Amino acid sequence: MKSQRGGLATNVLMILILAGVCAMIFMLLKGDFKITGTTTAQNSPTISQQAATKKISSGEFTDGLGVPDKITRGTLDEFGAGIESVSEFNRDINQDGKMDRITRTHVATGNAHDYDEYKIELNSNGAMLNITPNGFRTTHGADCALRLIQFHFEPTFGATIISRPFVDTWDTPSVATKTEYKMNGNQITQSNTNQLSSVCDVSPLF
Repeated sequence: MKSQRGGLATNVLMILILAGVCAMIFMLLKGDFKITGTTTAQNSPTISQQAATKKISSGEFTDGLGVPDKITRGTLDEFGAGIESVSEFNRDINQDGKMDRITRTHVATGNAHDYDEYKIELNSNGAMLNITPNGFRTTHGADCALRLIQFHFEPTFGATIISRPFVDTWDTPSVATKTEYKMNGNQITQSNTNQLSSVCDVSPLF
């Protein structure tokens, strides 16, 4: 009888120990999940960074020029600054049957504020005439584009610039302005301007 009681006590003790070990394993695993969740939350990007990541990965914005006919790669300095690439696009801008040229120069600044400069030239009997209006360049912050340009060729050639002013920081939202340009003879002239909403990144407004 004494032996049976001792065996029962031993079994109960083993069950309690096993239950305690299981409880400790559960708590440890639960604790790991919490740590993982906290780390993810700390490493999650801000709203403006998420918007920028979406823009870059999805490729939603395009300047409308398509595939370049020629690309020349530049050499950057030790700080990562300089002309990174020059892309040339042969396009008939004024619909005269001659190939005109749009050049996009991508300038690296060694930080997050790279930009593109555009040059628009008409083919006049083989001579290329620069007809680029003032301000045909982009402005980028680390997380938001403050100024972008998009070209179109249908029904006629034109361009749209959407930009907003820099305020306190690069990703502080401000009211964007949309400016339309169109061909007027052999010149590109401003045709319309209107204000849009207040944003950080102007690319979704196209």
